[in-house]
Order: sequence, then C-alpha cells, then structure tokens
Amino acid sequence: MLDNIKKELLSNPEKIREVLEHFDYCHVVIRNTYMSFGRDEVSSKKSIVINLKNNKALFVHDYARAIQKDLFSYIMQQRGVDFAEVLGVVKNILGITDYYDFFDRQGIFGGFYERIRNHNVVRIQTYDESILDKYNNVGNLRFLKDNISLEAQRTFGIRFDTSSQGIAIPIRNQLGQLIGVKERFNYDVEDGEMKYFYDVPCQMSQTLYGYSQNYQYLANGVVLIFEAEKSVMQCFTYGIRNCVALGSGTISKKQVQLLLELNPKKVIFMHDVGYDIENIMRNIDMVKGYSRFAEIELGYWDFNLSEYSNKVSPSDMGKEKLNYILENEIKMIGDEDVEEEI
Repeated sequence: MLDNIKKELLSNPEKIREVLEHFDYCHVVIRNTYMSFGRDEVSSKKSIVINLKNNKALFVHDYARAIQKDLFSYIMQQRGVDFAEVLGVVKNILGITDYYDFFDRQGIFGGFYERIRNHNVVRIQTYDESILDKYNNVGNLRFLKDNISLEAQRTFGIRFDTSSQGIAIPIRNQLGQLIGVKERFNYDVEDGEMKYFYDVPCQMSQTLYGYSQNYQYLANGVVLIFEAEKSVMQCFTYGIRNCVALGSGTISKKQVQLLLELNPKKVIFMHDVGYDIENIMRNIDMVKGYSRFAEIELGYWDFNLSEYSNKVSPSDMGKEKLNYILENEIKMIGDEDVEEEI
C-alpha cells in the first residue's frame, strides 16, 4: 500500500510540493521530469532533486550531502520526525480517509507486484487506539531482564493486562495502524505449553512487526527478518534498527510484498536455532521468486556453524553475540545455491 501512496504522489507533483513545504523545505520548483528544492531559505535552491520519471521508490537525491533516500526516510532523518508523522501529513494532503477505499479503484498492488496480486484485496481489520486503554501503560520487568529496554518497550507500546497477567504487545500494519494485540504470559511456562495468545484478533501474516517503527532504517538497505516480535525489540535495545519479524517461521505473500516495497539491498533471515533448513530455503525462494527484477542479495543465519541451545533466537544471546553472528555466521545465497537447496 505504501507503494501506491508513492505512486499517487509521483502522479501529483503539486502534492509532493505541499508535503515538502509542510516540513519547511523551500524554493520548490517543478519541471517536466524532476523537481528541485532547498533545505531552507539560505541553502542552495537546486541541490535536492526528486526525479518524476522512473523513480518508483520516490527517491530524494540530496547532492550537497551525498544522500539518497526515499521521501519518507529523507524527511524523517533530516527533520527528526517519525514515520507516523510524515505519513499523517501525506494522508491529509492526498485526502485519504480510508486507505483501502482510496486505492481500491486501482488495486492494492500493481506493476512490479502484479505477480503477487490477489484477485480480491484483503481488508485488514484495524482498531481504534482506545482499545489499548484497557491495558496498563507500564514497563515490564520480565522483558527488561530479557534484553528489552524500557525505551524499547515505550517505542513499541508494550503494556500490561492485569486481568490475564499478560504482557500486551500491540501489532501494527505497515502504516502504523493497530491491527491486533498479542500477549505473553508474565510468568514461567513449561516447554511445549502456550506462552503467547491474541487478546485482540490479528492477521499477523498481513504485516511485518516493526515495519512502521523502524521504517527509516529498513528502506533501501539491509533488512534482518526474525521470527518473533521480541527479537525486534531486543535489537532496538542493542541499537540495531533494520529489523522486522514475521510473527511465525513462514513468510507470506503479503509479507513479501511489504518487504519488496522497502527496496532492500539485502534480506537476511534470522530464524531461531533448529528451524528446518528446508523451510528457511523456502522463505528465501519465496522472496527470490518475486524479486526477479530487483538486485537483492539473500541470506540466512547458519546456526550450524556453532553450538547453540535449541530454539534460541540470535537476539536472545545479547548484543555482543548477535554482532558476532552478523559478522561471521551469515550465509549469502546465489541463484544456483537456492536451486540446489530446494
């Protein structure tokens, strides 16, 4: 859906002008094939450029600072605002009240993603933020001991359910809208017994956890894909922000589409120890199959290179160990390797 928002902006450069001027960019000039603008009233009027043709990702080229980022990431970085604020401004300028209704006439996918478009667009249930009021807005000691800082808990909106004694984890879609609440029991659970449940139903396969919170660090770079939400929060604590989670071990077609909208250079799967290698390769093959026209490097954590406890996540072992894994135990996959594994 974010891809369609970018397409809508590119087809209406005056709307891009409004977005830029809202964030105090100056001297916006629109030409036939590009637009230019300045950082402020005194800086160069032409040093920042957005091409209006062949620029599906809506890249901004800031030649004075040698920066190339998509419009959302650029504004976030340069103006110190978050993804939700930029998206909210764009939403108002485009006159969007409901994303699905707005884009229904042209399809949720298109062009590059035609191969993974469903015949019927799945409308994901979203909830008003007020449903979170039933939970206590407090930090959690169990998560703190599990390498999830209070800052990370605040960023991802962790709360506490006194009725169920559960740690409440809000789940959001790529646009930051609330689509469910997952809970983790706040007490020890025997191996094999249920630790997590959905207090508010959620279509987890339709989102990537951490997408909206980490967008600036995901777009146009290296994306680390974990199984569980907890890993994304642990990585935040370690200062590693280019992370999302599947909410399971298997990537869905919708999650692939969301991933490709980030225009990543590398995608690395960080499954828990013991996850079947055939299933890891199936996930890689899924991304590979839908990214034939993009230059994306694909890889995974080869946990067989060291001795690890079964089911441990690469983020569970602390920042130092995770950095070691990222530097020494990532296997990148070429086309021939994937075909042989499958």
